[in-house]
This record gives sequence, C-alpha cells and structure tokens, in this order.
Amino acid sequence: MSKKLHQALMLYLTLGVLVAMTSTSWAAQATVPSYELGEIVVSAESNETEKVATLYTLDAKNLKDRGVRTLEDALVLVPGVYVRYGADGVPRIDIRGFRTRHVLFLLNGIPLNSTYDGQFDPRTVPVEIIEQIKVTTGGGSVLYGSGGNGGIINIITKQGQPGLHGSIVAEIGQEDSALGRLSLVGGTEKVHAFASVGRIDRDGTPLSNHFSPTKAEDGDERDNSDFEQTNVFTNLDVQVTDKTLVGLTFNYQEGEYGKPAVTNYDKNDPFTKKEKFLRVDDSEGMSSQLAFSHKATDRFTVRGWGFYNELELEENRYDDNTYSSQAKKGAYESNSTTRTTGGAIQLNADLQDAGGLSLAVSTQNDDWEDKGFEVDKNNVAVNYKNNEDVDQYNVALEYEVALGGKAGMVAGMGYHVQDRSSGGDEDAYSYLIGFHFDPVVGTRLKINHARKVRFPSIKQLYDIDSGNEDLDAEHTMHYELGVEQALPGKTLFSLTGFINDAKDFIEKDEVTEINKNADEYMFHGFEVALENEAIDDLLLRLSYSYLESEDRSSDSDIHQLQNRPRDRVTFESVYDTPWNMTAQASVQYVANQYSYDDDANQRRTPAFTLVDVKLTQKLLEEALELYVGVNNLFDEDYEQSYGFPQPGRYVYGGVEYHF
Repeated sequence: MSKKLHQALMLYLTLGVLVAMTSTSWAAQATVPSYELGEIVVSAESNETEKVATLYTLDAKNLKDRGVRTLEDALVLVPGVYVRYGADGVPRIDIRGFRTRHVLFLLNGIPLNSTYDGQFDPRTVPVEIIEQIKVTTGGGSVLYGSGGNGGIINIITKQGQPGLHGSIVAEIGQEDSALGRLSLVGGTEKVHAFASVGRIDRDGTPLSNHFSPTKAEDGDERDNSDFEQTNVFTNLDVQVTDKTLVGLTFNYQEGEYGKPAVTNYDKNDPFTKKEKFLRVDDSEGMSSQLAFSHKATDRFTVRGWGFYNELELEENRYDDNTYSSQAKKGAYESNSTTRTTGGAIQLNADLQDAGGLSLAVSTQNDDWEDKGFEVDKNNVAVNYKNNEDVDQYNVALEYEVALGGKAGMVAGMGYHVQDRSSGGDEDAYSYLIGFHFDPVVGTRLKINHARKVRFPSIKQLYDIDSGNEDLDAEHTMHYELGVEQALPGKTLFSLTGFINDAKDFIEKDEVTEINKNADEYMFHGFEVALENEAIDDLLLRLSYSYLESEDRSSDSDIHQLQNRPRDRVTFESVYDTPWNMTAQASVQYVANQYSYDDDANQRRTPAFTLVDVKLTQKLLEEALELYVGVNNLFDEDYEQSYGFPQPGRYVYGGVEYHF
C-alpha cells in the first residue's frame, strides 16, 4: 500500500471526526454480536469443555475501558500470561512458561502462527475488530488439533447487525504517534456485515527519563523503534436458509517497523549480546476464510471452513546504526513468504440429556519461501533461495455431558500427522479428560488432565545451520486443579494449581548448535484471582501468578529457565462516575526472572512495576467520547531482556464518535 494511500486513510479518518463531531470472572456483557462461524465449538449446550478448563474471556468493552490499542496490551493482565519484548522488538506472548511458538493463535479459526518458526506477531490483529478474546491456559479441547501445548488464544471478531452503525477514532500521543480507526456495522434480517480500517503511525517509543545513556543509545526516543501499520478487515455472513449460514472473513495488513538493537554491548560482559541492526522494511499479509454452518436435524449440525493465510516480510540486517549499508560480514536481505492453507469439517451431535459428541477433521499445509543475499566472511554478497513445506492432518473426537445439574465431564482424543517434504514423517496423539462439580450455588471445583503435542516447525526441521529432519513431536502432560468460589460482598475468588511436564522439547545443542529433542522442562505453579463489585459502578480485579520453571534435562547446568518470571501481580480498577466519566487504572508487578551466559552463570533481572491510567468522558448522550491516558505513569526504567530497555512514560489522548 502506497504512502499516498496511507495519508489518504488518515485524512479520511480525521475528516470523519470533524464532520461527525475470564473464566466467567473476566467476562463482561458484549455490546456487539460475535462472529462465531469460524470458532471451534462443542455440541452440548452446557459447554462442559470450557467449564473444566481455565478460560479467560475479555470483551470489547473491557479492552476499550483499558485504552487497549494493540492485542498484546489486552493480554498483559491475564493470569498466567506474560507479554515480553526480546531482542527482535516483537511482542511475544508466553503462557505458564511456554514460549509463543507453543501457543495456538487463531483469528475466527484461522491459524496465524508463522509457518517458519511457529511464532506470531500480535500486532497484526487490530484491536478495533475484536469482540472477544478467549485465552485457554490449561487443558483445552482436542478439537483444536495440535500445537497448543502452552495454550490457545482465540480472537473472535465483531459481527454485523441490522441497520447502519459505526464509529470513528482519532488519537495522538508522544513521539509523533497517531492512530485512526473507522468501523462500520450494518445489515438486514438475513445479511450482516462488519468492516474496519485502521492506521497506527509511531516514530518511536520514549525511553524513561531515568535511563542512563550509553554509547549505543543516548536516551529520549528509543533508536529504531518506529512502527507503522495499516489494517483493513471485513466479515460478511448470510442466512441462506433457516438452517444454513454462510460467512466470509478477510483481513489485510501492511507496514514496516524497526527492531531496536542492544544498548550495552561490551565484549567483557558475558551477558550482553552483540549489536544487530535490523529492520522489517516491508510487511504485507492477508488472511481469508469461507465458513458455513448447517443444521441437518434438530440434533445434528455440520460446520466447516476453508482458510488461506499469507505473510510477506522484507527483513534487512545492516552494518551500523545508519541503516543504509549492507557490505560487511553478517549483513543480509531476506524476502520471506509464509503461507497456510487448510480446511476443517466438524460434526456436532446433540444427544440432549446424554450430552454431546463432536467429530473434527482438518488438514493444513504450511509453506515457507525465502530468498535474498547474505554477506560472507570475505565481505561478498551471496544469493540464496529456500523453499520448504509440511502438511498436517488432524482428527479428534470429543464427548461432554452434564451430570445431574451439579457436575459435568468431558473426554476427548485426537490423532495428528505431520507429512514432511523430506525426512521421516511423524504422528502423535493427544487427549483430554476433565470434570467439574458444583456442590452448592456459587462453588465450582474442577480438575483436568491433558496430553498435548506440537510438531517441529519448518525452521527447526530445515534451517541451514540448525535444522534436523529427524526431530520428534514435542509432547506435554498437563495436570490442573482449581476452585471458583462466590464470596460475600459481590466477590468472586478463584484458585488454580497446575503442573506441566514437557518432554522432547526442541532446543539447540550447545556444542553442535543442531536442534534436538533432548530437553525436559517442568512448569508448575498456581494462579489466584479476586474480583469485587461491592460498590456500584466500581470493578476491582486482583491476581497473583506464581511459576516455577525447571530445566530437568540430563545435561543441563541451570535450574530456573531464563526470562520466565516467578512472580506476577496484576491489579485493575474501573469506575463509572455519575457524570458519565470512566476512570481506569491498572498495575503490573513482575519479579524474580533470570538470564544466563554461555557458561550457565545466572543474572537476576531487576523487578519492575508498571502503572497505567485512563480517563474517558462521554458527551452528547454517549455519542462522543473524549479520553486521555498515560502508560507507565511513574516512568519506570525497566528491562525484560538484558540490554533492551522498555518504553518510559507515554501520554496519549483522543476522540471517538459513534453514529
């Protein structure tokens, strides 16, 4: 998309404003219907699968109250979820110690994990299209297939509704940041449409005033931290007959961004990394899905969808911080394309009092292509070209049933196959069994156990330097026990303990630097949360997550795994005043995480506390909203990875109009 089109979009949004002038404890009332055609669902109306699992649901209102502008912002307060920014500057979403590549990331059922390394960039999903975020951190449905060893993040977008409605948002912030969004919702009795276009343009992120300048970073604005992105999204669903619903989803994104370099490189400091001057100078992607649901009889429903997801990246490594030369050893240009194509059929049988039975069959092709050049040790640019792909097949059967109105159970099994372009194929199985018991109103006890599998990524199989075509699938044994209790004073309490035994983990051999299945990790801990609404119009949420992450590999010299904090405390309050103002504040405290050098020496990362606030004033019978917010209110100078300082205080304000 051209710069002129970018400018036209921003101008259009600005003119529009001027002319217009979890688990259940985390769920809120939705104001816009959800587009659920592409979502994995179970057959029983009681939905026992979600009752036995640890599921946090965030909706559009919650995101709006908190001033969330990107998906990673939405997830920072979820128990068990840790949002971190590492050496590549891209936000990573870890769940209970598992890395981003172990989290299954879905948009209306479309997998958005990279076919190359299995990771994902949450910034590619614009927050304005989200109606619900479902985060499963424990044992989840086997109907999702393979890949969710760490958890599942399922983004459910907004859906059209009869009439014509919309909203326009314009926002400005520090470092010449600007944000614009336009959303339209419309439809008739049988046809519903939702469309959105948005633009984020940021010259960089501010560093804390407490940051001590170094030779590589003089403070003020973080070098090479700019970010630009344009998103266009639409979905359409048509009620073809009383029993048949058909839907189409399309998402397009384009942009570019910098990857800030380390600020404290010192060859005498074993914990620092050498500077890398990296940029994604062009990012362009699209995803689409065609889905249907047909109610064959009163008891049987057939659902299916086909999808295509593509992302093109031009990444460059430069010689120095001028980002203009690629003539020395290590410099490169990479033009990569990842493509995911697949489809699924799901049969749901409602057995009424006997429960529900679901059968899911899916297939998926992951393709990766990369071409460019790399400068060798003789300072000569050498061209290269790679192309690899793998196929995956999944079949799963899941049964759930409510037992006497006070209990319920779910049991499921899946079989998964990875068909590789070279090397041996791999197959594996998964299962889930869970039970909940509600002895009295307001009390729920739950327990679940699951076996999950994840196949190696194309990078782990075929990377020129570290690939191993003989890798086995990673598998994880999950054990979880929890209680939810309603307390006096409109208070809800929840406590969940978990053990995740991860075997055949894929990591590089320290000597050969070749990927192998030699690692065994153990993640165990608990999460406790309180929610209180004793005072009218005031919502209070408090959570504490405790995580022990152990490396139990036979040849390991370390104990606690690096960059996985042991302690996280989050607090959030939302107050709706009598004069139509909403005040929101949140606190996040992170402590006890470590990093290691090549000799397994340990370094503790300093603890940090972040405070965000936002005020929103509704005017003109709530048609117009004015808001102002501050992230990192007290200008904390902190790091999540050694030598990579995070943003300091950031102030923003905007206007939103509904019509």
